Amino acid sequence: MASLTAITALGGITAYDETIGGIRIAEIADTCLASLAMRRGRMADFEKAVGKVLGTDLPAPGQRAGTDAHGVIWMGPDQFLVEAETGATDLAGRLAASFGAAASITDQSDAWVRFDITGKDVPAMLERLSAADTRLMQGGAAVRTPVHHMLCVLVCRDAYIGFTIYGPRASAQSLHHALTTAAASL
Repeated sequence: MASLTAITALGGITAYDETIGGIRIAEIADTCLASLAMRRGRMADFEKAVGKVLGTDLPAPGQRAGTDAHGVIWMGPDQFLVEAETGATDLAGRLAASFGAAASITDQSDAWVRFDITGKDVPAMLERLSAADTRLMQGGAAVRTPVHHMLCVLVCRDAYIGFTIYGPRASAQSLHHALTTAAASL
């Protein structure tokens, strides 16, 4: 039998975590993600399942709802990204069983890399990488935006000082380089 070792999106055995000039950039390797899209004509069934399964209301456009451990990010009309801590094994399977024919669900856990960025100069750093107005984002705001030419999801966890960036896993090294270079430039 083969002996396999899990690696992070950046290729390490442990997740990257460094502080550069007061900005902490941490790769979060244990988040489970699933896309959730309401099927046409199934609004009543979809909304009924939302209350039971997600434990939160659906977020408004440009928002994230939920707790740190379990959240829902608005991605577009009737489209959401559900995030959960690693203990939520088979998130997509559990969502599919609960939503049934009311939604289309796809596991996204290995499609994205997550970086949590904290520090008092984070908005200045992100201004170098994105057109999103991070100085005005309040906790719970979420936006799809290019970050250094890569389409990402930017979530404000704590106004002005705490953000999450979800980027394409295939571009993890490029995104990481952009983040660390911008942090070092301050």
